[in-house]
Amino acid sequence: MAQTAAFEELSSFITALRVVDTHEHIPDEVVACADTLGFFGFLEHYVSSDFVSAGMPRETLERVRTAGNGLSDVERWDLVAPWWPHVRTTGYGRAMAEYMTDLFGVAEIGRDTIGALCDRIRAARKPGWYRTVLREKAGIDRALVIRWPGQSVAVDRELFRAVPILDHFAMVSTRAELNALEAETGRAIQTLDQLLAALEARLDGFVKEGIVAVKIFLAYRRSLRFDRVPKAEAARAFDRVWLSQALDLSQDDLKPLQDFVMRRIVALAAERGLPVQIHTGLQEGNGNHLENSHPLLLTDLIMDFPDARFALFHAGWPWAGETAALAKYFPNVYADLCWIQVVSPASAARILDEWLDVIPSNKIFAVGGDSNYAEGAYGHCAIARRVAARMLADKVDGGAFSLDEAKRIAARILRENAMEFFRL
Repeated sequence: MAQTAAFEELSSFITALRVVDTHEHIPDEVVACADTLGFFGFLEHYVSSDFVSAGMPRETLERVRTAGNGLSDVERWDLVAPWWPHVRTTGYGRAMAEYMTDLFGVAEIGRDTIGALCDRIRAARKPGWYRTVLREKAGIDRALVIRWPGQSVAVDRELFRAVPILDHFAMVSTRAELNALEAETGRAIQTLDQLLAALEARLDGFVKEGIVAVKIFLAYRRSLRFDRVPKAEAARAFDRVWLSQALDLSQDDLKPLQDFVMRRIVALAAERGLPVQIHTGLQEGNGNHLENSHPLLLTDLIMDFPDARFALFHAGWPWAGETAALAKYFPNVYADLCWIQVVSPASAARILDEWLDVIPSNKIFAVGGDSNYAEGAYGHCAIARRVAARMLADKVDGGAFSLDEAKRIAARILRENAMEFFRL
């Protein structure tokens, strides 16, 4: 596309911004430093999903990304090579190729270069690498990082802020899972009231440790429709779980408890001023019930909790228009593009173009890598900056915005909105 004066000016301005990354899954640095797989350690998600979609047997993928099985770097590449041309051109593949070049100096990933690439990755991943990648190279001021159930929310606060997932309090289905919650919380959980008390105590402990939001992840497992359920009905469902020694309860049996507890999580977050980030749209991986994650399923929840602040993730893609309508319609709904920049840069650009027309500019978050590694956050952030520069330049060149207005919006959607929303 033509590099107009507006695009050049906005690119320079956006490159200099210290952005806030609203969503990552980056593990502690010690975990990354211990990974010996080099390039193949990056096949944990995203590109690996495209390999499977293209036809790679899952058994082959597991051989490639399993350490200590005696395969050399070249032998692993030979298993990948038949499928790489098919995924190299997807958003996932292009992003990976780009950040491998930027960070490790390998212009083309192939049999002749894979050994050097793996060696460079292993050499780079030493203590301090995260600061180099995230702060110095990516220009990320803070990244919000998910902490899984049972995981500590202690993070390196120079780089990160923690966002815990509490879904497992709602998704218990057996006595064994209740026992695990008891071990996690140090509290007896034999009634619904005790479950709710343990949940609240857990959240309050996290608040003291500096979390900035909570995350709802369960669209991977069930519908985002959370019905209004009387407490007595939820208590009866809990009692069935407490008596269950096996996975013998159906989703219909469990839904009243799940809905009631998830609504309690939202209420507790709102009382504490914490935003609620919700996975909507495409689920990562291969094979799921996509309709479970439709953003419009959240309408009753949004209406019933006007004091809660909701950030709808992943643009709700492929329902980005519906996400925009919710953000336009409800003051407590915000729209987040995280991850979609790498699913499809073209879709991210089209969506941002539409959102800038539809949604007030203080309600859009335009950068979030949703990556399992710092290098991915770097690459996805770079794409987000380019998408924002292109779409804002188009608005300027089309006469919709002045250049100053476009710069103001760039600062909002890449940094200031998140600083305010998450109270950073």
